[in-house]
Amino acid sequence: MIKNAFVVVLLVSFLLFTHAFAEGQLVITDMAGRQLKVPKKIERIVALHASLRYVTYLQAFDKVVGVEGVEKQRVTKGNQAEGKPYWLTIADKVEKIPAVGEGGPGKLPDFERLISVKPDIVLVFEPELAEAIQRKTGIPTIVISYAGTQGFKMEEIQRTFSFMGKLLGKEERAKELNDYIDRLIADLQKRTASSNRPSVYIGAISARGSHGITSTESKYPPLQWLNVNNVVDEINREGHIFVDREKLLVWNPDFMFIDTGGLPLVEEDYLKHKDFYRQLKAVKGGNVFTVFSYNFYRTNLEILMANSYFIGKTIYPKEFQDIVVEEKAREIFKMFLCRDVLDSIKEVYKGYAKVRFTESGISLH
Repeated sequence: MIKNAFVVVLLVSFLLFTHAFAEGQLVITDMAGRQLKVPKKIERIVALHASLRYVTYLQAFDKVVGVEGVEKQRVTKGNQAEGKPYWLTIADKVEKIPAVGEGGPGKLPDFERLISVKPDIVLVFEPELAEAIQRKTGIPTIVISYAGTQGFKMEEIQRTFSFMGKLLGKEERAKELNDYIDRLIADLQKRTASSNRPSVYIGAISARGSHGITSTESKYPPLQWLNVNNVVDEINREGHIFVDREKLLVWNPDFMFIDTGGLPLVEEDYLKHKDFYRQLKAVKGGNVFTVFSYNFYRTNLEILMANSYFIGKTIYPKEFQDIVVEEKAREIFKMFLCRDVLDSIKEVYKGYAKVRFTESGISLH
């Protein structure tokens, strides 16, 4: 009798525990279609592979309990961390947060360190890495979508904001960001809808490192929103690509924009091949300018939007006559990051300048 009563008590206790466990859990489907259980209220997160950027945009950094080592570094592969605007808003905080591994695209964390910081969830971009992390640690590892170098879809980014907003209790912030992005893109398109379509080339695009003038991007988002002819779009491929310099001569665009991350490489190349550059219409006409790198440990969305206004103002001064580029950039930074970081970025990267090709090299004005 006593034995039976003891079994009943155990069973009831187990059922109560199971009910409490279920009450505190949700079954979600992540952005890779994977189903997993997560706490209803998520208080502790680790965001890997630059997903920390999105956590920062959503004003959820206070939930971060572990970071990648790369997020603590002021210089990565020779590039100053100011090229990641979100980093400027958290640089003083990440120093105090434990590192869970070296970090970087596609790299697994240190599993013991990850377990030690006791996150409720881990955020990643790649399904295969999510499976590996969850299998080794037992921690719910959620896949989100991102803007990569193989084609950019802003709608996918906005879907990510909505998904993360619901997950982290930041739905209003996610909506605020998505509505703001919609307004900016609509404004850019409206200003240039009836304009002529000058030919444009964007060179020295950063993609997992810095590159020279032949590094470019098909379907570069600002050029799509601005109703211009991105000369490389004729190549049947989206995202980051390298082109032959001879093809650039054939295209001979009206305007050229140089990613500041690759500017030193462009200057080095110019000093070796001055005749090539001097044949380009944009160089001869003084229509070469710099823009900030929007790829730096994945995609800086605030840079992408700010670049759009600089390019628009440069190509269509009449249509953008009411826009002061720096003021607009500061507004954009404040919306995404809740802080104006333009001056800090400009100290290191010389974006939004006119490029002159001289005998001794490149000068910016």
